[in-house]
Amino acid sequence: MTVTAGGLSVVDTVSFAVDRGERVGLIGESGSGKSLTASAVLGLLPHGLAATGSVRLGERELLGLPERELSRLRGREVAMVFQEPMTALNPSMRVGAQVAEALRIHGTGKRAATERAADLLGRMGLPDLARSYPHQLSGGQRQRVVLAIALANDPALLICDEPTTALDVTVQARILRLIERATSERDAALLFITHDLAVVAGLCERVLVMLDGRIVEAGPVRRVFTAPEHEYTRMLLAASDLSGRAS
Repeated sequence: MTVTAGGLSVVDTVSFAVDRGERVGLIGESGSGKSLTASAVLGLLPHGLAATGSVRLGERELLGLPERELSRLRGREVAMVFQEPMTALNPSMRVGAQVAEALRIHGTGKRAATERAADLLGRMGLPDLARSYPHQLSGGQRQRVVLAIALANDPALLICDEPTTALDVTVQARILRLIERATSERDAALLFITHDLAVVAGLCERVLVMLDGRIVEAGPVRRVFTAPEHEYTRMLLAASDLSGRAS
């Protein structure tokens, strides 16, 4: 897949696969093309950018699908958790209603959606907060609501784009455990985008290293983080003090 802006490639012939049940980290510095790659998968590229090539979910080709068909897939078969939950939540709706809405959009009845939303929030450690508004919750609680929304329809692929960057270490660890547990229970594929190599070491089985819109190294986390082949990977490891450690 390639993403272009005005004839310039900003993501250049990127190619990778994520199998069902597999957790893959996509790492690189800001501006390397990680988030654009995720946006292209979901058909959510900003105006002026275009993706070419192929993006397949199972046997289905996603690139070129009409927006109406993509809308049916988003949240049901592919879901995304973004870095800042307040941009993903409606400030005027109670969070339980927002989780239920994610289910009703894809055909779940009102009563079943309400019950399922309460169950999901309970699994996220928020059993008594369904009637709260987003501004009444902490950052970590809001991110757990967004995760509940993303998982509501049991998607085959969950994409997380820097979901724990703004959280303190303790809250970050809890969110990561929830992501790991939820994807394992559903046998869902996970693409986890981050600049934090320690997070990838603890969560993912395989890692992709991105630089200037290209994947410059890929492989099992243990191999890449203990015996990196690309100079850029070695630089990232040195900066993160992870060099020599294995997951």
